[in-house]
Amino acid sequence: MPYRVELREQHNHGSLICSPATIEPHRDLQAAGAAAHQDAVEHAKAYRVDVRVQIYAPSGQLAMGTQVRHFEVTAPGRPRPHLTLVASAP
Repeated sequence: MPYRVELREQHNHGSLICSPATIEPHRDLQAAGAAAHQDAVEHAKAYRVDVRVQIYAPSGQLAMGTQVRHFEVTAPGRPRPHLTLVASAP
């Protein structure tokens, strides 16, 4: 039995999110974690909500849980420094 991913909006009792990571079975915890993180980040960006990630082991027990906060993934990046060429006159 493979690892199962569950994504929810806001908290443990929030609305379930349907995504490829939640539909597809995952062969191991690392594959489930990578797929879940990618889908959680995309959902958090698109809907500006926090996403709770839970991954269940083949036994049905919770193997990993984390949260993706929308303000962390939608925060604008730092502006790149502008480089200017300064030439000295002879």
